[in-house]
Amino acid sequence: MLVPIIGPRNLSQLDSYLGAFDIRLTDERYTRLTDVSAVPLGAPHKGTAASLDRLQGGASDRIATPVVPVA
Repeated sequence: MLVPIIGPRNLSQLDSYLGAFDIRLTDERYTRLTDVSAVPLGAPHKGTAASLDRLQGGASDRIATPVVPVA
């Protein structure tokens, strides 16, 4: 479960922040936001990603990636 950390300074900001919970993203928009906000992890993650198939027994295409809940 993801719990957002918010820091409103007044009630107007709090209302605006809480209003974001009413937004529903399509799968396409969620994927787009995920792609454009990706941060390159560098070492050692880059090396691990390069050998992922070998680390997963040569069958990384058969490993299911968990779904991350948004809200």
